[in-house]
Amino acid sequence: MSQEPVKVAPSDKDDYLICPFDEGHYILRSRMAVHLVRCAPNHHGSKKVRCPFNITHVCAITEMKIHVNKCPNRSAFEEFVNPDRLTTPEALPHENKGEIECSENWDDEPDQPTYNPSANCAQKFVICNPQGNPPAVRREIREMERLRFQRNEKF
Repeated sequence: MSQEPVKVAPSDKDDYLICPFDEGHYILRSRMAVHLVRCAPNHHGSKKVRCPFNITHVCAITEMKIHVNKCPNRSAFEEFVNPDRLTTPEALPHENKGEIECSENWDDEPDQPTYNPSANCAQKFVICNPQGNPPAVRREIREMERLRFQRNEKF
């Protein structure tokens, strides 16, 4: 007895989309782009093309011109191409009312010298880590550190 399988859609239909190549595939909205990359090679004979504004929109060649004119992602592309033609008043940039006067000049060099980490560590109680050196050099560094700490007993 051969029965045709019953197509059952997943329970939460808002999160799932139907594959444009195979109506038996119900794909999560977030996984549709990955699914189309894997599913499209299996359907070479289908005359379907992808929308230039969103790769998850797949239509027949004959319907694509209509889809491109009505595509919801077209507005984002139009704003990208023509940023000076903003449609919403909230998106309009604020008027530049001139330069703001400032007494600071960030191009001037600072009065303080640059930071020297070796000199800073030599004045403070910071232990030098002699790893990566041969044993003889490590012993020498440890001995120099002991002498330095004895000289600077104020720590």
